[in-house]
Amino acid sequence: MEVKKVKHQMPWLTLLSAIGIIALGILILFLPKEFIQIALDFIVTGVLLVYGIVRSIQNFILDKLMNGFLTLSISWTGACILTYISYNLDNISVIPSIVIGAVSLLLGIMRLMICINCIANRYKGKLRNGFSALICLVFGLFLVTHPIENFSILIIVVSVYLMIYGITMLVDFFAIISRTDLDEERLKRRTHYALPNLINAVKPANTIKSINKKLEDGKITNGVIVEEKEGAQFDEVNLEIMVHLTTQGTNKFGHVDIAMKDKIISYGTYDSSKDKFGGFVSQGTVIDVPKNPYLKYCLDYQKKYVIGFGAALSDKQYEAVQKRIDELLSYCEPFESNYEKAIAEGKDGSELTDSASNIVRDVGGKVYTVVTGPFRRYFGINTNCVHVADWLLSESGIDAISFSSLRTPGAYYAMLQNMFRRKNNRIVRKTTYILSKDIK
Repeated sequence: MEVKKVKHQMPWLTLLSAIGIIALGILILFLPKEFIQIALDFIVTGVLLVYGIVRSIQNFILDKLMNGFLTLSISWTGACILTYISYNLDNISVIPSIVIGAVSLLLGIMRLMICINCIANRYKGKLRNGFSALICLVFGLFLVTHPIENFSILIIVVSVYLMIYGITMLVDFFAIISRTDLDEERLKRRTHYALPNLINAVKPANTIKSINKKLEDGKITNGVIVEEKEGAQFDEVNLEIMVHLTTQGTNKFGHVDIAMKDKIISYGTYDSSKDKFGGFVSQGTVIDVPKNPYLKYCLDYQKKYVIGFGAALSDKQYEAVQKRIDELLSYCEPFESNYEKAIAEGKDGSELTDSASNIVRDVGGKVYTVVTGPFRRYFGINTNCVHVADWLLSESGIDAISFSSLRTPGAYYAMLQNMFRRKNNRIVRKTTYILSKDIK
């Protein structure tokens, strides 16, 4: 199996990006509102015009003439509408205010749902999520109903967000040059403030498109692509964070689980009899499965791609993650799948297709029901696979991400990809599993 060496991002690029983003946040805060409105008009219109031209040329090259004309028409029509609004209403701020206001309302509703879930299941976080819901709903309502009057408030919020995001990158830079992430005793994690999760949520779908395109063009000849960070100081990878990618069913936003050497621990909705709202709400369940058979099952049966970010943990960090896994399993009791019930009754059970039966029969795994603790009820936007995977790594020294809105695999993927590109940390390998025949 060929291993490709990947150059890490130069630390000074992280420093320059951090300074640029912080400077932009400060600049936006002090620029006149009228200037920002004019600049916003030119930037958005220009992006639409250029995007329309670039995408249409790409489609024309691929002989997709209709798609090319459609993309060009939609993009240029949008640019014309924006120009008309700006020229006639003399206030382009209406559009970003309404759009961000609508997003804030959506996030407020999500936070309210999380608050209700915390109350119903007696979880921690009901006050924090309730307060966040109130802020998002009030802020969104003001922006949607009075977009022009509250544009100044929007400028402040965007400015502060950019400065916080830039400071996060600045902390990354100092971690790189000080090599603190390589300390074998390090268990504490740095928290990253991600890009808006609504953007990160679509990353799995975009990654799938990229892989499919490379397959079509014949650029991928091996079903397991291994990339290693150039100059990494560790040879052994003893943990992988697995990000699942698919366009099918309720998993289209992705899935995350943890591989410890040759076994995988995954949290999800494996008791399909308890699913509600298409699996959005369910009984919390955990599976313990052998790694390679499970990967083949995911690729062949579930039609997924899986990307594993390999970490080289110190003995102390590895033990800390193992203790978390033991704690998670202490919340559980064994779950008897329909296949196991059928076998006990002397039946075949080979035709059963529910998740738990597949895991036990086809993969040789064990299924557990979470009966106590903070993960007994699965909830798609909060107590989900990403939440549990992040909790398992809470004393690993691997970066944590601030789930300021939604806990999405896309946001987690973006953080891990960023760590893989950076120098001097313990995420040293990226493995893309595409075809099961190449998994040994």
